Amino acid sequence: MGGTRRLKATNRRTTRQECRPVTAHTLITATTSDVNTYLAKFLLEGVSALWSMEDATPRELELAVWELLLDLGRVLLTLLLARSCWRVTERETHGQKVRLRLDEDYTLSQSTTLGTVSVPLYAYRAKGRTHAPARAEVFPLHPECRSSELLLEWESRLGCQLPFRQAEESMDFFSHGAVRIEDTTISRHLGAVGSVLDRSWTCRTPRQVAKLLATRATRDLESGKPLLYISCDAHALRRYVDDTWKAEHKMVNGIRLWCIDRRNGQTIHLGGEYTWGDCREVAVAMRGLVERLVPVGEEAPQVVFVSDGMPWFRDWLFPVMPEGTIYILDFYHLVERLSKYAATRFGAKTKAARAWVSRATKRLMGKRTYRRKKLKKRRGHKKRRGPRRRTRPTVHLSGHTMGAAEAFARDLINDEALSMDKDLEALINYVAENADRADYPAYRARGMQIGSGAMESLHRTASQMRLKLAGARWTPERALAVLNTRLMLLAERWQDFWGQPDLAVVLKRAFVRPQGEAA
Repeated sequence: MGGTRRLKATNRRTTRQECRPVTAHTLITATTSDVNTYLAKFLLEGVSALWSMEDATPRELELAVWELLLDLGRVLLTLLLARSCWRVTERETHGQKVRLRLDEDYTLSQSTTLGTVSVPLYAYRAKGRTHAPARAEVFPLHPECRSSELLLEWESRLGCQLPFRQAEESMDFFSHGAVRIEDTTISRHLGAVGSVLDRSWTCRTPRQVAKLLATRATRDLESGKPLLYISCDAHALRRYVDDTWKAEHKMVNGIRLWCIDRRNGQTIHLGGEYTWGDCREVAVAMRGLVERLVPVGEEAPQVVFVSDGMPWFRDWLFPVMPEGTIYILDFYHLVERLSKYAATRFGAKTKAARAWVSRATKRLMGKRTYRRKKLKKRRGHKKRRGPRRRTRPTVHLSGHTMGAAEAFARDLINDEALSMDKDLEALINYVAENADRADYPAYRARGMQIGSGAMESLHRTASQMRLKLAGARWTPERALAVLNTRLMLLAERWQDFWGQPDLAVVLKRAFVRPQGEAA
């Protein structure tokens, strides 16, 4: 390879914001000082051009600086990647006499966050065959994925938060025109990344969960254990079914684990998962989350399963819960049942309906466990008190041997003012069936949440804000890919995934498929 040739790295943007092929053949014999001299000359020429922009506005100057930095970044990245390719070839051909292939047929182009770069692979000819070892070692995802790993991360981050067309426009805008990727490419790459995210990436690590429960979670006022809440709920999404894009809704089931920060009362997300499967698949997912995340032994928390009154929870989810779990019927779902009955009985939004729901709520919640703050007397005229209205006597649950819900059901049965009908019978049966999950005075006395609002909020942040868009319809695989990436971001595991040392091997499983396997 005699003599040192001049470095050629003319990787500047054209009028279409694209990059020309780069020839860095002299890396074979170039020294560090040669590279430094070339980069210094390149930067000096760029700075001189900037210095001559005397009448430019501050915005124009800033854009010009960005353009120079992107040009310099592409040149430097090209040199570094070419150096890596040469080292692979040199290691494989050590001690052999081979002929290098430096033509454009063995130059690889890749999209990066700095723009498109073209790198010589330093292929060689030996025994009648051409070998390019750097293709598999330096660019393991090529040609199935022509994006660098960092650009792939950018695509996934934007694709899981924005519609794919908006993600494409945002990528082009924030990279100052250096990155131009189609929305269909972002969609395909996001689907591939989401396919390799198993359940461990949508949750915090077991060590993180144990630490949060021990240091920040609220405590059970009776046992002193940290409170760990679990819930399950479903919501509808439009899904591609029967080989047509009909606006047909399917239920996607979500699971969430959380605790409450005892310092500020905020919800701390510990983990979650979504699945299109039935109750059996939800039970499998729930079992895996419980076994992996719920501490055991001395660090075991007080697990609280708070959810609505779906009958299949008892058959499929309760058996996989840890021993000693407390099951709570979401109070606000119960109030919805009461409001629906009151609207049927007394008329929707009538004063009688609101009064009946208020009395029923007080019966279920029991007497106050705290003292109402005494109000200060305000100055001013005294209003005459009118005649006192006669109200129904409230039922005080202190002294009841039964739970609050059972006492309330008996009150409904014994209430002579209400005649038994089909709607009342259905309400009584619902309350009686869930009486073991509705002793709200006891739960409040132990400092527990009685609502599953955290589960409902997960639907908005992890699913609906991204997937429930006007006219959007999803395949099951693409929807789960978006959900998994959003849950990984919510669980603060994003950097852990993209920073793992064997990231290329993990991503290769998604992009490089065995022969005969469908994409």
